[in-house]
Amino acid sequence: MTLHRAPGSIDAALARIAGQLEGGWAGVGRAVGKSESMARAWGHPGRREQIPMDDAIALDLAFQAAGGIGAPIFETYALQLDLACINRFADRAALGVHLASVIKESAEAESAMLSAILPDAGPAETRRALRELDEALVAMGTARALLNNMKSDATDSPQIPP
Repeated sequence: MTLHRAPGSIDAALARIAGQLEGGWAGVGRAVGKSESMARAWGHPGRREQIPMDDAIALDLAFQAAGGIGAPIFETYALQLDLACINRFADRAALGVHLASVIKESAEAESAMLSAILPDAGPAETRRALRELDEALVAMGTARALLNNMKSDATDSPQIPP
């Protein structure tokens, strides 16, 4: 029976190595001094066994020694790390992009409020100050929501109450 291994998984990387090494899964086991059944367990998506780091390095090297191009386990690990970083820090990046809007709207609100308190200010300056203040509050509300939803700190500290 053919196992379906997710692309970008360690299981798929191990299957790629098994396909390159002489003897397949038995060759994977021999390359690291383990049994074929242990090698198959590492490469089976439904099993709990995990390949130790030193064996992963040895298998990437064995893959290259057998004429393979690249380092399947390392490449998979690097891809998974990149995806995890993107996922973990996406909220921070979004907040960073939004920060320019917060700064702009806050500065415009401050400027309009200063104009509204000048001796010659009238109702138009007050309306402008209120409009700019509302825009700043909307920008800050969005920033607050982004901060509350930051995935990277979800386990580090409690959320800020609304």
